[in-house]
Amino acid sequence: MLTRLTRTRSEDAAAFYQSWAGQRTASLLNRRLNSLLPDLRARRLLGIGYPGPYLPATAGCAISARLQHPQTQRPFHHIVQDCLIDSGRLPFDDLSMDTVLVVHGLEFTRSAADFLRGAWKVMTDDGYLILVVPNRSGYWAHTDATPFGHGVPFSTRQLTRLLEQGLFQIEHHTGALMTPPALLSRLSGTLPERIGKLIRYPCAGVHIVVARKNVYAGLPLMDEKARVTVPRQVAEPA
Repeated sequence: MLTRLTRTRSEDAAAFYQSWAGQRTASLLNRRLNSLLPDLRARRLLGIGYPGPYLPATAGCAISARLQHPQTQRPFHHIVQDCLIDSGRLPFDDLSMDTVLVVHGLEFTRSAADFLRGAWKVMTDDGYLILVVPNRSGYWAHTDATPFGHGVPFSTRQLTRLLEQGLFQIEHHTGALMTPPALLSRLSGTLPERIGKLIRYPCAGVHIVVARKNVYAGLPLMDEKARVTVPRQVAEPA
């Protein structure tokens, strides 16, 4: 049964998504994610953080990996393939996942750079990384009424630098959750989302980033002085 939950500091993501506000939040975010996610019917999807409300049923194989953090430890209902992991080590084979979706994850890691490096390793070379991260300048990062108000929020510059250093190439960067949490019960949320999508509203509640592996970024460039010139074969005189 859904309730209009008045959230306190002790409540976690599981409690939030059982509330009316949590259901509304997931609905708004899923509309944006569905327009950005690739075709997942034959792809392996790994969700990290607290991905349960956002794992699409159309994925060929979807795994939920919740972080060992007070906000994300309790499981989400109706998830069959679910596990609890440490953010410092992803227990999945290299090149094993076509898509990695991170929601309520990056902001709770001990080292965001190490976490992204781990995600890079488990992704296939043509894989997608989708990040949903609290926006430092948005309303949602400054209230503990939702899970997005916990952990460390990020600015656009911080997120861009982290991904570039982690050998990711950003393909799409947008925002979502334009309506402040306190107004969700008064506004439908749909119109602010549409407006924010068009004008790239800087105070969006979350960043949504779609990135690909930059498999060539780690290859060293050849120095001109180190080039080896192969001499032409000189024909011997008759």
